[in-house]
Amino acid sequence: MYHRVFVAGTFDGLHTGHNAILTAACNAGEEVTVGLTSDLFVKNFKKNISVAPFEDRKKSLEQWLSSHGFGDKALIIPIDDPYEPAASLTDLEVLVVTHDNKSRGEEINRIRKEKGLVPLGLLEIPLVPAQDQNPVSSTRVRGGEIDKTGRLIMPDNLRPELGKPMGQVLIGDAIGSSIEAHRNGVIVTVGDITTKTLLTAGVTPSLSIVDFLVERKPYPELDGRFAAMNIFRVRVTSGPGYIAKEAIGVIQKWASHPEEKIVLAVSGEEDLLALPAIAYGPLGAVVYYGQPGKGLVEVVVTQEKQAEAKELLNKFT
Repeated sequence: MYHRVFVAGTFDGLHTGHNAILTAACNAGEEVTVGLTSDLFVKNFKKNISVAPFEDRKKSLEQWLSSHGFGDKALIIPIDDPYEPAASLTDLEVLVVTHDNKSRGEEINRIRKEKGLVPLGLLEIPLVPAQDQNPVSSTRVRGGEIDKTGRLIMPDNLRPELGKPMGQVLIGDAIGSSIEAHRNGVIVTVGDITTKTLLTAGVTPSLSIVDFLVERKPYPELDGRFAAMNIFRVRVTSGPGYIAKEAIGVIQKWASHPEEKIVLAVSGEEDLLALPAIAYGPLGAVVYYGQPGKGLVEVVVTQEKQAEAKELLNKFT
């Protein structure tokens, strides 16, 4: 452990990336100086960006440090310059950096050498990936792409597009005819009522994506039926408004062995998971999902449908 560590940032709307940087800094040093960009710094170097006032950010930072047990070892100071005071303090040992600002740390060391000071060790902390594997950042959080944990958030302008059926809308007898035509193939159902419809017709989907809720009320009947059939259930958290990476991973893993029937039990909301089911489902599989006020949508997975679904998924980023 080092004696004194320095870490700097704006720390606006503390997110999981900030958590990683601050935790690493506090674990690395007996004393940690946190350089928090001042309102003047924001005005001069972060133009056209809406950032909370210094005092608000400082209060949030103090609360975070205290709640994580680092309050006694950390000192928060305002900084007005990208290089100071790190380039001048004589008792620092280590500067915490990431891939994005490592070059600034190197520039700080160049300035220190010119002043006859010992260069600082650069402790590089990996950037925390969001669900799309791109780094979590305040810019992305402010832009509404992700939340503070890195989960993807569906843009408002994408909702109308997702409201359009991706396949054929079935009603009445057409539903039974479709199920009969595909009963021996690979079938994916999204939604509790959709899944129940298939089970009632004597067809057990290869992949059932449900949340055991109907109109936001508990619907335990399906869970009991799956338990009686001894079908493996995988539980994930996903939605509303975002698609969890974990859920996509389960669908991709299942798609490599679609003969194994599983249930993806979602805590949150399962509706959006029709997209990865189509995007990553095996060719020839049939995905059924409900379209409110319209009927049951049947999507036969083709390369064209996979590409369409992946294009929509990419719009989450």
